[in-house]
Amino acid sequence: MTRTGRSHRRPSTARTATAFVTLAGTLLAGPLLAPQASAVSVRQVPVVNGDFSAPNFTASGSGDKLTGWTVAYPYRLLPADARHPDGLPAVLLRNKRATDQSVSQRLRGVRSGAQVTVTFDDSTGGLKSACSKDQVAGGQPYTLQGSGGTRQTFTTDPGSTDWHRDRTYTFTANENEPLITFASAQTKGSWDCGPLLAKVRATDVPPSVDQTIDKNALPAPEAFEGNERINPRTAADHCANSRNTCTFTVDGPYSYTYYDKARVVGEAYLNCTRNTVNHDRPVRFTGGSYDSLSQREDIDRLSNSKDNLHQQFTRGFAKSSPEPWRWDTATNRTIHETIEAGEASWIEGQAGRQRVDGWFVGEGDAPDKQIRLHVVADGPSALVPDRVYQRTGPFTAAEKSRCRSDRPTAATPVDAGAPAIGTDRGSKADNGSP
Repeated sequence: MTRTGRSHRRPSTARTATAFVTLAGTLLAGPLLAPQASAVSVRQVPVVNGDFSAPNFTASGSGDKLTGWTVAYPYRLLPADARHPDGLPAVLLRNKRATDQSVSQRLRGVRSGAQVTVTFDDSTGGLKSACSKDQVAGGQPYTLQGSGGTRQTFTTDPGSTDWHRDRTYTFTANENEPLITFASAQTKGSWDCGPLLAKVRATDVPPSVDQTIDKNALPAPEAFEGNERINPRTAADHCANSRNTCTFTVDGPYSYTYYDKARVVGEAYLNCTRNTVNHDRPVRFTGGSYDSLSQREDIDRLSNSKDNLHQQFTRGFAKSSPEPWRWDTATNRTIHETIEAGEASWIEGQAGRQRVDGWFVGEGDAPDKQIRLHVVADGPSALVPDRVYQRTGPFTAAEKSRCRSDRPTAATPVDAGAPAIGTDRGSKADNGSP
């Protein structure tokens, strides 16, 4: 489809558009098709084993194993010993002496810039009758800190062993999948008496979508194994072991379609004649893809159709989109141009593109060893038609000068400025010719 119109003067120094067509289907003259960020809303954040029930307790109780958490010496209490109102087990942060007494976990799916709130219950307790009257009377201090937040000190209710419900801690994450750490601050009294923790939950308010990031400078990929950061290449190699080692999931709110910057396609045509020019111009419009793995880590797996990471990506993307992912596009069109005398004509292309943000997650891995790889890809969009503008406008000063330049001609070496000395009627008589 082509629409034409004429612009006989330019309102500013910029040339004006006189026609525009689309290369990929229906003419699109409306606003950007990218999904806009939703209103601020609180969402639930999964906390792995937030009730401290895994692994299963042994007949004699439990040691310091705690699924999903990185543990330094704490001890789990059976529900009967914890006496939580909901019948839950509890984690004891032992008295901190020469070594760290802490539990920590990364909050999966939380993004840098999110406002995170951690909610939990606490009490004073320990193994059997480990807590002295003084330790109960003074309460048990401990700290909680999230990546990017300040370390906040809490104290269990002094003089009580009842559970304090729904304590909260709020921080703004300064990294993806921020780490939260509960640590004992008690240094006196029985080692087996300390703060008890139970029922850890989390919510967050995600940051707004940043659509200003250029496709040539995508965010660096990130990778984790359980709660530890690992090299993205290690995670990519792990996921590429087989077609089903990992599953790719699109993070919908941070994936969107958009229009790229307009670029000149081909040459400009200057009509230096005194007449209107009509002609057909062939236009070839191409597009390519980018991804953070190859761009930032030199890992060329995603665009390789034979690679298992590529297969996982395309399968995961297909679940969230009515059209398949495009790695490259090429379109040929012919545009009929009408160029008035003294005007310039040129073509600009504005590609419809798609940004995809998501995670590769290891299948079947235990939470403590689960591989997670965050990537961003940017490619030609099948959902947004490319825009092609036929543009005309008056000449620039340089173009005017070029159109006024003398045409090349042969010199007259003798008597160039002398008047004619006679006429030439085509006879062989003397007519003054040399």
